[in-house]
Amino acid sequence: MESTELTEKIIDVARGNAPADILLKDALLVNVFTGEILTANVAVKDSVIAGVGDYSWGQEVVNLTGKYLIPGLIDAHLHIESSLLTPAGFAAAAVVHGTTTVIADPHEIVNVAGLDGLRYMVKAAQELPLDIFYMLPSCVPATQLEAAGTFIGPAEIQEGFKICPSSPGLAEVMNFPGVYLKEPDVLAKIKTARENKRLIDGHAPALSGKNLNAYLSAGILTDHECTALEEALEKLRLGMKIIIREGSAAKNLLDLLPLVNEKTCPNLFFGCDDLHPVDLITGGEIDNILRRAVAAGLESVTAVQMATLNPARHYHLPGLGGIAPGYKSDLVVVNNLTEFKVEMVYKAGKLVAREGKILGSLSEVIDKKMLNT
Repeated sequence: MESTELTEKIIDVARGNAPADILLKDALLVNVFTGEILTANVAVKDSVIAGVGDYSWGQEVVNLTGKYLIPGLIDAHLHIESSLLTPAGFAAAAVVHGTTTVIADPHEIVNVAGLDGLRYMVKAAQELPLDIFYMLPSCVPATQLEAAGTFIGPAEIQEGFKICPSSPGLAEVMNFPGVYLKEPDVLAKIKTARENKRLIDGHAPALSGKNLNAYLSAGILTDHECTALEEALEKLRLGMKIIIREGSAAKNLLDLLPLVNEKTCPNLFFGCDDLHPVDLITGGEIDNILRRAVAAGLESVTAVQMATLNPARHYHLPGLGGIAPGYKSDLVVVNNLTEFKVEMVYKAGKLVAREGKILGSLSEVIDKKMLNT
């Protein structure tokens, strides 16, 4: 939360009465609110965008003539553990690709370490140039046939929201039969999330018809498991938000792109889900999805909206997902809107990556209890 003094300083910059800390000059700005590409200057004060427009006074001036400026990219669904990296290691690999925020489900580490695993992930995400918003795992163990050594019930979900107050909600409810069959423990976890006024993510491969209706009636809002256009369209018609998945384990982008049009776009996001380290380092993160989507015919600004503004609005992340006064200065400079080659990344007003290299060292948290998990 900004102090009143800082807010006053931001207002002074916005009015042109004080210099910006950083002035990004003559950028081709992708406006995700209107769908336009505008030549503009962006004045940054501290971690906040003070103004967009005719600004010329800055302590540091960065000339972006011919370069495109887009909001920091948001991965709407990810398991960091699948990358085989710690949060710091993942941040070092992902931020250089323009990803500045992820919605992460730590169900893999929580399945083997319980709430201690969540505590570790929360602690390890601090002081990174990457915002990690953890959803709370809903299926620990993943099924009744597994015994990974831990159990997460309603009481643990409640405790989890205390451990991670910034959590947007309950992670993918994989036990979809347990919802429509009204299994008490499943419904109790959903009830806990709703009582805490949190969102609920879904996981319902091939679920259709009345059972799908029953699943959604419990308050579940998203799905990232769609593999066919007809499946995604049915879910979209019933009010679900669809996370189009393109990662290492599952690649659904090309099958689902025909779903995107002007009317459906606000309800569609991108997510990597499971991303192996080689794919992350050599191919990229959400930037790779943007390249593939645009190459397959998706309009470039629409693609950027799906990777920024749309997930920010759904997951209630104020100040993220756009370039506008009062927004957090998470900004990415790319060469064009086809290759999406990331040249510079600003996180909260600081230059954190340039030309594929992270700037500075990242704080690594070691917890011996998490080793060999």
